[in-house]
Amino acid sequence: MLEGWRRMLKSVSFISMLLAFVALAGEGHAAISYQRLDGAPGERGLVIKGVFEFSDDPTKLVDEYRQYQADYISFDSPGGNVVTAISFGRAIRALNARTIQIRAMECASACAFAFAGGVERFAEPGSIGVHRVSLSDDIPMDKNLAVSTVQLLTGEIIGYLTDMGVSPNLLQLSLSIDSTDIRYLTAAEMRDWNINTPENMSSPQESAAPPSDAAPEVSATPAVTPSDSSDSEEAAASEPGDLTTEALDFVNRYNDEWSKDSASALDFMKSVYADQVSFFGTLVDKEVVLKDKAAFAQRWPERIYSVKPGSLTASCAAKCEMSGIVEWFAQNRDTGKTSAGMAEFSLVWNTASLQIESETGKVLATDKGAKAPDRLIHQWIGLDDICRGSTDRYGIETERACKRRDKLGPLLNRLDWCYGHEGEAGMGWEWHKCDANSRRYAE
Repeated sequence: MLEGWRRMLKSVSFISMLLAFVALAGEGHAAISYQRLDGAPGERGLVIKGVFEFSDDPTKLVDEYRQYQADYISFDSPGGNVVTAISFGRAIRALNARTIQIRAMECASACAFAFAGGVERFAEPGSIGVHRVSLSDDIPMDKNLAVSTVQLLTGEIIGYLTDMGVSPNLLQLSLSIDSTDIRYLTAAEMRDWNINTPENMSSPQESAAPPSDAAPEVSATPAVTPSDSSDSEEAAASEPGDLTTEALDFVNRYNDEWSKDSASALDFMKSVYADQVSFFGTLVDKEVVLKDKAAFAQRWPERIYSVKPGSLTASCAAKCEMSGIVEWFAQNRDTGKTSAGMAEFSLVWNTASLQIESETGKVLATDKGAKAPDRLIHQWIGLDDICRGSTDRYGIETERACKRRDKLGPLLNRLDWCYGHEGEAGMGWEWHKCDANSRRYAE
């Protein structure tokens, strides 16, 4: 975990230097401080108060949280520096901490991104506010620099939200709200965009009551089941045979099978689609879908598809609706071309026939000129950090991360990417183009 923490700080620090002046609109207030709350018996809350400023250090949050042995984190903040808020969110996720927010305390603007860091999240309707990114007036810049800065920040936010398992629709909404205004999220938005998570969350009355006599209303937790770590294959509260668990397993298997050689991949596709499929909004016969898959496999005979950790959700009744973010890298050695990027997907899976009845999605980002599966390697490194260094209470997160890591490693090997060399010290292992002395996963 320490190695992963250092890697995260290193990657954030570069962006932070560039974006030190970027904030979400809000008047200047006191620096971040911490307030300890005693809620229900056995529940301790830590409130992050004030504006997120560039100079605020998330390691102070880590120290305060551990010293107090808090059970959850809440906020009383009008926003502030976006990059700082994201760094606090990543620190919260590294702590495996819960976040809870009630209307009696403010969490607006950049604070929404810090809240998203919770491994479990509960927010009352109207307790989270968003609006458009604005740039500080303290540092002059020309128009081109301002545009490129906002573009870079937007990419950073999208990557962070998907890492946290929150839909990028949150950013899309915030961009539509003027920086001088604010929009508070509804219960439906927090449910549909996975801002709230459903797993065993205490109500705000029980856990996050502020030091006042006002008793806030309690909202019901949503019914969507999120994946809050790497694999989603064994959700902590799921019993064996639970439909949601089976659905999440299926999505990971689907992408793993699609990442195999084309013959094996297409054989699998024949078995998992219904006779008629709503395919990107049009009802078509199964053969149309298979023809589309075959044409793609011919164009890109070598490919890796893997669900972005934390992005996968499923809601099951008679059928399961599943959605998430998938990252890919594909290549054609004959043409010398590559393709890489990130896309949203949504599937409807019939739990009786075990077949896909609907598929849709859209590309979120493409990595032009990519020569290496950098997104997938980044996934593997994050999973490896959790697998080797996680301290989650029951070992569930660790087990899921290890399993997913050991599925992804062989897929990278198939594209001739290897991790470390035989006889080399483990601390020196890095991903590289495979050679005769490279280490490979045993399948």
